[in-house]
Amino acid sequence: METTVLSRKKPIIALVLAFLMASSLIVLPAQGHASASSSAPPARQAEYLDRGLVAVLVDNGVFLSWRYLNTDPDEIAFNVYKNGYKVNAAPISGGTNYVDTTGADSSHYQISTVIAGKEEMQSERVAVWHHQYLPIPLDKPADGRTKDGGHYSYIASDASVADLDGDGEYEIIFLWNPNNAKDNSQAGYTGNVYIDAIKLDGTKLWRIDLGVNIRAGAHYTQLMVYDLDGDGKAEVVVKTADGTIDGKGNVIGDGTKDYRNDGGYILSGPEYLTMFDGETGEAVSTVNYEVPRSVVKL
Repeated sequence: METTVLSRKKPIIALVLAFLMASSLIVLPAQGHASASSSAPPARQAEYLDRGLVAVLVDNGVFLSWRYLNTDPDEIAFNVYKNGYKVNAAPISGGTNYVDTTGADSSHYQISTVIAGKEEMQSERVAVWHHQYLPIPLDKPADGRTKDGGHYSYIASDASVADLDGDGEYEIIFLWNPNNAKDNSQAGYTGNVYIDAIKLDGTKLWRIDLGVNIRAGAHYTQLMVYDLDGDGKAEVVVKTADGTIDGKGNVIGDGTKDYRNDGGYILSGPEYLTMFDGETGEAVSTVNYEVPRSVVKL
């Protein structure tokens, strides 16, 4: 049975989204109770990421690289451990990379921080990449046919990154566009657009089906991914329509509607702006998309 979800209980979300579209940065009040005369700058909302340690096999050993965090003090230094043994002679300062000339493709690495003489081991333990890139398996959607009999398959397309589940690692959020996607100037039916969220090992968190009333094309679907509520987990915002199915299988609006005309264009019917939970893909809030359509002459 089809479930319909169209929440209008949180109009404040519409205000937040409108503000974010006009602003590329969120600044939160500084914690504490500073007086009005305080000159302390406001705290800036930021992601809480881990070190992102990477080890890559190179001609002269293993190249390692990791993150310097904006919370790190200037005097921080690092040690590199291979299979449990430290490999650098002195703590590494002034950079966040190291080449282990004795490293091999079977090695495993960790790093530690050294601050004011105190060493703290970081939890990440990584294997060595055999290539200078990370191959990630994808779950490609099945091929399909349009209502006029055309055949299409899918291409992994536009992407963004964010920490969706609060574990300190980036996840990838990307579009599956059909290969019959159309520009505004092109008539014709297209396949549905999907949005996948995956971890760096290919584990799929969720899939959103934008439905038949969101046309596939370069100008139609842009992703906004950001931690809007500051809970350490990013949300996903995108334009939706009747028949969009969220990552939990819930249908937005009226799933029976098909507003496509004979040219494959969608020039009527409601449009929405939906915020999805980044960890589950569930629609959290849906409001009317207020940007009006222009008069189209075909």
